[in-house]
Amino acid sequence: MTSWPWMKEVDAAITDPIPPVNEHDKRLSVKDLIVENRDKIDKVKSDLVDDPLYDPKKHDDLWILRFVLSHKKKKNMKNATKAAKTTLLFRKEHKLDEWGDIRDAPPGIDIEQTKQFVKYYEEGSFRLVLPDSKRGLLLYLRIAGIDGQSLVKNIDESAWLPNLTYFTEFCHQWLDYITRTTGRLTKQLRIVDLDGISISQISMEQNRRDGKAMSVMEDCYPQLLQQIFLCNSPSWIQIPWRIARPLLPKRVVEKLDFINPLITKERNRVLEFISEEHLPERFGGKNHVWPLEFDPSKTQK
Repeated sequence: MTSWPWMKEVDAAITDPIPPVNEHDKRLSVKDLIVENRDKIDKVKSDLVDDPLYDPKKHDDLWILRFVLSHKKKKNMKNATKAAKTTLLFRKEHKLDEWGDIRDAPPGIDIEQTKQFVKYYEEGSFRLVLPDSKRGLLLYLRIAGIDGQSLVKNIDESAWLPNLTYFTEFCHQWLDYITRTTGRLTKQLRIVDLDGISISQISMEQNRRDGKAMSVMEDCYPQLLQQIFLCNSPSWIQIPWRIARPLLPKRVVEKLDFINPLITKERNRVLEFISEEHLPERFGGKNHVWPLEFDPSKTQK
């Protein structure tokens, strides 16, 4: 068993992998990944054992596996160990292990760390949803509905990291729970809708602040984000994109891709994360409901 609070009612720390939910589900078996990376996991574990913040009941094979997979290019695992130690310290400094299970409290107007940001989002421009408790979280962003200029003007930069930390911890808890209860490594998909965006809305300072905070999240929450799909992009977007790209973490940039989900071949890439019946019509799916809502009561916790 594991002592993470979101797993307190679950007997097994990691279950045997469930069958793929459909033909698009390509998630890998956690137990197979652990077997394949056994030596590397053990190496990192041996380097962590003397760290006073290391707790084997929490920081188990799956927890270490995520660092191993994110730093697999370095065979000696020094970078994986360093990232794991950085994460232990980050969680202590921000008291994350004292938060408990926050899965019933999605980021929004009622959350201290996120409420001042949400008021600059138009209705439907920020939607974090869990359409299927066996698949994982999805984030929908409509950039034209987010007032980046006002965010930078009215919110101090020091608030950026707490805001993104709450959002990421919330996502991590759900994805870790789903990974452990399905036995398949589950990550997040973000769909960014660029429809209606204008050049004047793009704030390089917001991108800089976002990139700085995202870099911390990439280090402390490895294997959380699978892909960011940018849809409905205007023809001129490549110019500001070339300017904004260096401001974002390299590992995030590598996960970004411009697609048209109305094209079947490209939509199939989205269906690896969400079924067609849950995917909104505006992205080529069959779900006519919009805006989507996160409702924990409808999930199988």
